Amino acid sequence: MDKTNYPGYEELSEISFAEVERLTKARLPLIIPWHPKQMVPLGTFFHSTKKSEEYPWAKNSPFDPSSLARTAMIVGRDYGSQSTFKSRSTSRSTQTVDHLELGFGVGVGLPFLASVTVHGDYCKDVQENKDSNKTSINFSTRAGSVFFERQPRLSYDAIGTIKYFGGLEAFHEKYGDYYLAGYRLGGDTGILVSGSNSFRKQLEKFGITVTVEVLFVEASVTHTKDVLTTSAGSEVKVIGYDTLGYTRYNSSAENDRSSVADVRNQAEDYVEEARNLDLRVSDKLDELEIRDGDVVDESVCRELVEAGLVVELMLLPAITLRDVQNWVIEDDVI
Repeated sequence: MDKTNYPGYEELSEISFAEVERLTKARLPLIIPWHPKQMVPLGTFFHSTKKSEEYPWAKNSPFDPSSLARTAMIVGRDYGSQSTFKSRSTSRSTQTVDHLELGFGVGVGLPFLASVTVHGDYCKDVQENKDSNKTSINFSTRAGSVFFERQPRLSYDAIGTIKYFGGLEAFHEKYGDYYLAGYRLGGDTGILVSGSNSFRKQLEKFGITVTVEVLFVEASVTHTKDVLTTSAGSEVKVIGYDTLGYTRYNSSAENDRSSVADVRNQAEDYVEEARNLDLRVSDKLDELEIRDGDVVDESVCRELVEAGLVVELMLLPAITLRDVQNWVIEDDVI
């Protein structure tokens, strides 16, 4: 099934389009979630006007090839990591967007992202979940970035476009209005537990238990008893995603001891993986021998992408490039 056709996708895509429109109009950076299935080199330009298309990346670059090749790409690694935790509970079947807002960058509902990211899978599963009561948690960790040491210079063709053939508007139309300035290294994990009305108190207690676990307090087993004592005919579901492993979770069980216990054990495994997300990211970076201050080439960047460590792309407006600014206001003839 095409993920862009699932029920509720239209609502999510509208939110994504509106947010991208707001940011691009204000010429603010775009931070979009990414995945290990596609390598986009630093310096690639992006057409925000083509955000509804499957491939919004520019085919031509305004950067001078030799300047781009000489521009070093540097690793900035945060050894302490920056980790966050969020949790949300709702009690109506229509309240799904609340759970979609946890842990995503801009535009997860855009076609070129929804069709390939585990975020997109999670959105599909959440939108299709009609249970009344939901508890979701999100873990995020950011361990550094890869960025240009300096800005590459524009080619003569790009300068000529600005100077003689239409100015900044023509430049945007030909090359794009944003460029890929950096990769954010890290990971995201999201988990949603849901059930029917008869399951409300048990879900609430499950959510509290998970929160306690996240805060590194000794884990309790109260939710185990709760799940096993739900009324006949109730159902528990666990869905989620993990960007580092490029995996998604989707389990459910009716109220019989064995199947509910299986789902419970799976949920506990997911939470444990999520709790250790920062360590997992750090270990994988160490495995690839990525250190702070390293100068890397495109092959190393590809390894980072394929390892699931590039969790977000950092896109900056083309107008932030010094060469673009200079030639927009320059009066001299070349």
